[in-house]
Amino acid sequence: MKTKNPFRQLIPSAIILLVVAVIGTAGYMLFERWPFLDAIYMVIITLFTVGFQETHELSTPGRLLTMFIIIGGVGTAIFAAGQLMEIIIEGEILGYRRKKKMNRKIREMKSHFIICGLGRTGHQVAKEFDAANVEYVVVDRKPETAAEFEQKGVPYIIGDIISDESLEKAGIKSAKGLITTADSDVANVYVILSARALNPDLYIIARAGERDTEKKLKMAGANRIISPYYISGKRMAAWAIKPITTDFLDKVIHGTTLEESNLQEIVVSDHSSLIGKTLHEAEIRQKSGALVLAIRKDDKSFTLQPHASSKIEKGDIFIAIGNQEQLVLLEKMLN
Repeated sequence: MKTKNPFRQLIPSAIILLVVAVIGTAGYMLFERWPFLDAIYMVIITLFTVGFQETHELSTPGRLLTMFIIIGGVGTAIFAAGQLMEIIIEGEILGYRRKKKMNRKIREMKSHFIICGLGRTGHQVAKEFDAANVEYVVVDRKPETAAEFEQKGVPYIIGDIISDESLEKAGIKSAKGLITTADSDVANVYVILSARALNPDLYIIARAGERDTEKKLKMAGANRIISPYYISGKRMAAWAIKPITTDFLDKVIHGTTLEESNLQEIVVSDHSSLIGKTLHEAEIRQKSGALVLAIRKDDKSFTLQPHASSKIEKGDIFIAIGNQEQLVLLEKMLN
């Protein structure tokens, strides 16, 4: 991401001053027959208005040249000084350094997520990512997004979410996934098309405002589609019919402290020493304390409530429940 250097606005003034200095030096050498050192000395003391006496007596052309240097050069120098003070007072230097630091952070990010469109849904996604310590970049067109996420230290891109340039600035080629939560289904379709073209392996989750557009979002390349109205309706019905079960699942899924149990997906590493062993032989429950609820096989089928005789294979994804310490131990065992 390119960031505009605040000092670039001083370039025109610097060019004018350089031109004046060159013309002044050449003029004194031509009109007054002065050596180069005397000529450049006269230009400098005139530009900086130090009030020293002329090196030699000036002729009429020399005086006219000096007037030109004073009007053109000194005026430009005063204007440039004013611009410099404005840059310092408005904090543009600090802002430039912060943006450079943020851009460097985005370039160094790997396997992060990108949130496109920061409405109510996008804010909630960001909140959940913060709680889970997941790295992410926000892409949004609203200027107020900058102030909000700069305070939080979260990288952001202010720009059009459907723009390839914005997505590339957010590091889409090294990202793990993208979540598009724009209020417009049309915008979400365009985001998916752009993202899929830039990174074919990207995991994309899209918000659908209307159930009828889910098929279009899927065709565009979304891996998962969420309809907030559909999900909220199902949750409200679940709380009405099975309130205790729903509360339990909420606690398990969203548990954040060491004492709370939560669900986690853990991938079996290709180099895991447990590959080929059964759950009983691996002693997962005894050594980690976590409980394996299901295993998703490489063909995307699920083994629910796996038995002790279930074999661990390369590419398996364990869905386990436990506190953070237990799940960390399990992850180490499977890596």
